[in-house]
Amino acid sequence: MVQMAVNIDENVKHDIEKLYNRLGMNINTAVNIFFQQCLIEQGLPFQQKTAHKHIPLKERLKDYSGNYKTEEWDTYN
Repeated sequence: MVQMAVNIDENVKHDIEKLYNRLGMNINTAVNIFFQQCLIEQGLPFQQKTAHKHIPLKERLKDYSGNYKTEEWDTYN
């Protein structure tokens, strides 16, 4: 095993420890899983983005098939 030091915001560390604890793991295990997944993907295991893009609410309500899930919202339009 090799040790690494990572600087992370104290609040983020606290929140992420609580999250991983609920998942039954610690930060070390999560980081190892992340690195293993990077090797499997041969890159980051998520889509890398360079800028925040505004996505209108109606677009965010689309399901994966492209259909809108707005039935419950129709009365508020």
